[in-house]
Amino acid sequence: CYHTQQPHAMTTSSVLQKACKFGSKPDASTFPELLTVVTWLRIIIGAIYGVSLGIRNENRGLVGATLGLNVIAFAPMLYFNGYLMAYVDSYKNLRFVGVVNGLALMLLIWITFFTYAHSEEEMSMQKVLSDAMISSSEATESSTEGATVGTDEF
Repeated sequence: CYHTQQPHAMTTSSVLQKACKFGSKPDASTFPELLTVVTWLRIIIGAIYGVSLGIRNENRGLVGATLGLNVIAFAPMLYFNGYLMAYVDSYKNLRFVGVVNGLALMLLIWITFFTYAHSEEEMSMQKVLSDAMISSSEATESSTEGATVGTDEF
């Protein structure tokens, strides 16, 4: 009788044990879940950094986003290169997997905190934009009232 042995499903606990084992030197065949672990690590870093930017009321957008991108991209590299000593080349795209996810969550949280902290300015901007749209539509209506329709003159 021929039996194929199914690889056992990794539990969260066993994945975390592998992820925390110093110097384990994983590769794509021994720890394929490392891509998922690094993605979640970057998402968590992005969330924490976004909350930090929001709480500190950071308003220098380019500086905050650039520093956030660097932390999200490079801190996990220290983890899998220095702590785990992973064979990075055996993985497909391990260096930057999850960077976009972490950056998007960081920006979402930062914008949410910033908007909540500046609700009066937001309401003021909304009123200015609304007034501008109304005056623009009134100007358009008044300029079309005197126009002649159907002339073929050049």
